[in-house]
Amino acid sequence: MSTNLIALQNKFLGHGETVYDVLSRRFDQQGYISDDDIEAIAAEYNLPPQHVRSTAKFYEELTHDKPANRVVKICNGEACRASGAGTAGGGGCKAIEEKLCEAAGVELGDTSAAGVRVEHVACLGYCGIGPNVMVDGLPVSLEEAGATDRLVNDVKGGAPHGLSEPSNSVHPPSEGQPNILMRRFGQDAANFSSAKATGAYAALEKAVTTLSPQDVIDQVKASQLRGRGGAGFPTGIKFQTVSDTIPEDGSGRKFIVVNFDEGDAGSYIDKELVERDPHGQLEGILLAAYACGAREAIIYTRFEYPRALRILEQAITEAREAGIIGAPLFGGDFQCDVKQVRGQGAYICGEETSLLRSLEGVPALVSIRPPFPAQKGLWGCPTAVNNVETIHNLPWIIEHGGEAYAAFGHNKSRGTKAVSLNDRVKKPGMYEVEFGITLREIIFDLAGGMADGHTFKGVQVGGPLGGILPESKLDTPLDFEAMAEAGGICGHAGIVVYSDKDDLVEIARGLMHFCAVESCGKCFPCRIGAVRGTELFDQMTADDGVGVTDEKLQLLNELCETMKYGSLCALGGMIPLPIESLMREFPEELDRYRKVAAGI
Repeated sequence: MSTNLIALQNKFLGHGETVYDVLSRRFDQQGYISDDDIEAIAAEYNLPPQHVRSTAKFYEELTHDKPANRVVKICNGEACRASGAGTAGGGGCKAIEEKLCEAAGVELGDTSAAGVRVEHVACLGYCGIGPNVMVDGLPVSLEEAGATDRLVNDVKGGAPHGLSEPSNSVHPPSEGQPNILMRRFGQDAANFSSAKATGAYAALEKAVTTLSPQDVIDQVKASQLRGRGGAGFPTGIKFQTVSDTIPEDGSGRKFIVVNFDEGDAGSYIDKELVERDPHGQLEGILLAAYACGAREAIIYTRFEYPRALRILEQAITEAREAGIIGAPLFGGDFQCDVKQVRGQGAYICGEETSLLRSLEGVPALVSIRPPFPAQKGLWGCPTAVNNVETIHNLPWIIEHGGEAYAAFGHNKSRGTKAVSLNDRVKKPGMYEVEFGITLREIIFDLAGGMADGHTFKGVQVGGPLGGILPESKLDTPLDFEAMAEAGGICGHAGIVVYSDKDDLVEIARGLMHFCAVESCGKCFPCRIGAVRGTELFDQMTADDGVGVTDEKLQLLNELCETMKYGSLCALGGMIPLPIESLMREFPEELDRYRKVAAGI
């Protein structure tokens, strides 16, 4: 069915233009998509109304069918839930939600008569500061005392809140430590000329003028670079597959797609890389395109990152004007066009096949693999899908050589890894570390240990799909295999530290609910299982409920097993990890609810 709908779009909209694009433009113009809009778009482009409607209703932003004068999005990701600034900011996420809804006279998700809408958002990318909200498209932090009250007064129609967009702290490696990803941090590298002065595009010129595409692939293979989005697949093998695969349609088209929509709560790594070194990212994209033989590259960027969207769009414009994008490079015949597509609020688009379906203009449902995108991806053509951090390593690898990169790291995890920490530690922010450093060293040495007044309880690495590890596992080295053996994942390496002030049962309930909300709905273990899991947690934690019982924990175990082995993608298949680790590593957290149920 998707193939037929894509063919219809190509026929009536032109190849590459999709219903998703048309809906996004309409939303930008008016801030909502009504039923009349859906019917009008379908009629204008001779497309089935059901297709237009199903695409619109899949995405959080495009589902809004009424105009709103004010839109306030409250971040309810794990980092904001565990924000040490919650009290100063006027309470945790739930308290903020209640205050704002009361001030606006509206239920969560609805639009009031005055045109105010209050809703949730999974992550805004400011996990080292919090709690956070987005007000009319601008992220702001409620960290400082009185900030929530100022925002509430603004929503009521009082004085403007006066809050500004925050900034994450970054901590480049110390002298003598490998500095690959963050090497331009602290320098003026946002615009083309200043980026060139710091060495941007030198590796690209070296590759295009002195190396063959296969030479570039061989250097990436020698580096042993693995994908930084979670799966850890060897990047060189992916590039080789795309390079070697002939498109079935005979078009010769191949694509580079950059996954900039990984919205793991607690991770703001990709956001900082793009905002502080956008031309380094573009250089990496063009290197990947040269290696794979792709002449088209697309960056799929999170809706929730407005600053990154602006900076990246400006960088693309500057590079195009300088003849780097969309023109033959350095006297040769290789050229590649790059464009940015904005996501519309669907976490599942961080999964590569869902992301590709979104770019194709159909609902972003997970696709069964094989075939893998490297063989048959965007519009059926070979496609290399990599996340921002993976791509950002490529210029250094070409400049210094793959073996120099592989000299860093630990076991099968080579090179460096960016990590980000929430504000339960004294020095939250983004760091670049060599693979093999332990979680204890990251939290208690680099980040200075727990914030004042907090005692370590657990740590979750890799976003909502990562297991929650206790103190006994803090000496686990950061690498793909070691983390998995410890019951966690390396993932994107967003690190959320929990303290004695955090209720891990509430955290686990929030994770299961997150899965229920963000499931694409294609497979029933994820679609139904996450809903039933949320209901189980609600039953176990309700004041008037039966509380935690052995029978309910057994049922939760069986549910997790079904989701783990029956789901099509990592969202449903891995959300059980933190739930199982809660039951295995933190039984005392659940026991507190047994006591409540027993009236003790």
